[in-house]
Amino acid sequence: MSTDAVRDVAALVAALGAALLVLPLPRVPPVPRRLAGLVLLLAGWLALALPLLPEGEAERIGDRLTTPLGLAAALAAGLVAVAGGWLVGRVLARRPTVWFALLGLVLPLRIPVPVGGEDRYLLLPLYLVIALGVLMSLAARLPRGAAPRPDPRTPVDLPLGLFAALALGSIAWSVDPEEGAVKAVFFWVPFLLLYVAVVDHWPRARALPALAAATLAVALPVAVLAVVQYLTREIFLNERLQQANVYSRFFRANGIFYDPNILGRFLAVALAAVLAIAWLRRDRRRDLLLLGAAAVVLSAGLAVTFSRSSCLMLIAAIALMSLWAFGGRRTLAVGALVLAVAGTAAIAGSGNVRDAVTSPERLEKVSEGRFDLMRGGVEIWREAPLHGAGLGGFEDRYQSILTPAEQRRIRVIISHNTPVTVLSELGLIGLALLAYLGVAVARAGGRGARAVGGAHGWLAWTMLALVAGIVVHSLLYAALIEDPFTWVLTAGALALGAARRPPAPAPPLPPLPAAVRA
Repeated sequence: MSTDAVRDVAALVAALGAALLVLPLPRVPPVPRRLAGLVLLLAGWLALALPLLPEGEAERIGDRLTTPLGLAAALAAGLVAVAGGWLVGRVLARRPTVWFALLGLVLPLRIPVPVGGEDRYLLLPLYLVIALGVLMSLAARLPRGAAPRPDPRTPVDLPLGLFAALALGSIAWSVDPEEGAVKAVFFWVPFLLLYVAVVDHWPRARALPALAAATLAVALPVAVLAVVQYLTREIFLNERLQQANVYSRFFRANGIFYDPNILGRFLAVALAAVLAIAWLRRDRRRDLLLLGAAAVVLSAGLAVTFSRSSCLMLIAAIALMSLWAFGGRRTLAVGALVLAVAGTAAIAGSGNVRDAVTSPERLEKVSEGRFDLMRGGVEIWREAPLHGAGLGGFEDRYQSILTPAEQRRIRVIISHNTPVTVLSELGLIGLALLAYLGVAVARAGGRGARAVGGAHGWLAWTMLALVAGIVVHSLLYAALIEDPFTWVLTAGALALGAARRPPAPAPPLPPLPAAVRA
């Protein structure tokens, strides 16, 4: 069987696994169904991942496995890894709060890895934590004698399962199946497992305090680093940005990230978390002073990214948080006043702003070609309006519609707009499922937050507001599906909104072996 045929079969297997793992099938027992879905999803993931290894690495691994010694060593290493992960998973299943703390620490960490002939910044530490989360779920259910545990279901399982199955299955008809496999292997499959794990472990952990503390523990030093980069005019991880800063009117810092916009998005999440905590502790002067100092540091880091999309994300999140805190009338009145005053001042004080508001050509230049990219996505969609060009197909199709002169001039060839990307790659079906998923998350999350009320309702609403902010950011930068914060915040908002009573204690697990206890 050819490599392309294997990849197509693997994509369909992964799509079936995603459907079994997430879709609500009331007549099928949940544990066998989810276990079968997990097995199929991981089998498809492995078959999609192997061809992405560096050139010649897959052949070298195959050569080693053909020898008895190499096969024995590989089996031994695999058994040790599975046994070690299983034991760690069982230990963490008793202390799920520790898992959420680890999750918060690794969520933003990206490491450059050669994939498909180029370096990609991947969330390798996060993948390990996701694997531990999956093992924790298995450890709590599979051993004989374990207490029964509720099926981790959410009100958005139907649209999420359909959307994920369509995206993974579309690799079979993608015009760029290798790029589709990259998206499936490093984003869709692990983040789908992350979503399920967060929903599963949330009721038995102090998840939100652990996530907030870990996020701030990473965000504050990263913000300080960004300010230091701005003052010293030295960055790292992105030579292209370093060169662009030489000729730009302003110097953009990127912290520990490749892209300043990703740094800005991360700091916006941290700032919203600080505001949410401050609202809960508004009667404690000392806490407010500490949180105010943290907000100043984070705001300084956000400022030196010069990420307009991240600022819009933060504004959208704060506006939604204000609806809960101050009510709709006050929020709309103050928002309209601020917009009128700030907009008038910006237009009166800046010729660039006046040109951008009054000149489509100037607005296109300020957007750095984003409107051309979006129009290109619509052109791609017209070629396959129902099912699209397949996962990962935007870049290949967009290059094909450019003239030779445009190919030399245009360097950025991602749409910078998630709905346009989905429309071009998954067609009208995919866009409809994305809209269905968005509406389901908004309705279920909003209802859950209002039903719970109090501090838990406020925090659930804050997470929902942050998801909405990331959606706004994705309209100008994309990376909605590719951001793990989207999945964690969505899962957390739904899980917290469903918690109408205090979390139950962790169910007892079978005793650990004597060697482990020792």
